[in-house]
Amino acid sequence: MAGNGGGGAQRSRARLLRLAQGAALGLGAPLGWQVLRWLFDLTPIHHRYELVLNVYMAVGGVLVFAVFGYHLGRKEQRLERLTLVDPLTSLYNRRHFELMLEAEFARHQRDGSDLSLLMLDLDHFKQVNDTWGHQEGDQVLMTLAGILRAGLRAQDVAARVGGEEFAVIMPGVGGAGALAAAERLRIAVRDGIFLVGPGTRIPVRISIGVASTERLVVSNPTELFRLADDALYRAKGLGRDRVEPAWPGGGEEQLDSC
Repeated sequence: MAGNGGGGAQRSRARLLRLAQGAALGLGAPLGWQVLRWLFDLTPIHHRYELVLNVYMAVGGVLVFAVFGYHLGRKEQRLERLTLVDPLTSLYNRRHFELMLEAEFARHQRDGSDLSLLMLDLDHFKQVNDTWGHQEGDQVLMTLAGILRAGLRAQDVAARVGGEEFAVIMPGVGGAGALAAAERLRIAVRDGIFLVGPGTRIPVRISIGVASTERLVVSNPTELFRLADDALYRAKGLGRDRVEPAWPGGGEEQLDSC
């Protein structure tokens, strides 16, 4: 209940601020005109009185709408960000991930370019929440998101698609490249610094499933997602803290590349 009260107070302050801004704009126009009249000794009988008044009103109107448009644009940007981004990790959310996967798969079908998908899941994450609490668990998720951002290319799309489940779309990357990237991420997480409580470092591990159109016959993005997800759960079943490809023989290929 306290959280709701705090949010209500913030909304009240925001409304008061908007009211004050509107009052300032409303009072500023006539006050500005009076100052202008005083500075230039303008009276209604002045031969340029109507010209100056019209110019003043036009400029004032443009400024008012410019300010209004600026604030409206910022609000739209914030709303757009909320529809695209996971608020905790600042990675893309599932909705945007699905849209991007459809778009990249369509490009793969159009020009034959490779497309790979990584599905990642934190191992034993429930233990983190049970031991340290959900707030510290959220901190672990945010740290993981930072490792993903640092370890991926600019054109890769990283998203949080579930509680502790993440996905990475890798356009233009084949099976070997996707396996190598997944292994780099696994090692980066293993070596990462995850702090909980009063500065306590805890070990964190991830399992990763990899699917690639270069190695698999895939008819649609949903099937690519399913194949990567199935590989992820095979990685879980085989002991966790590992990368598992969705195609046969990928494990040996991964060992050869190490």
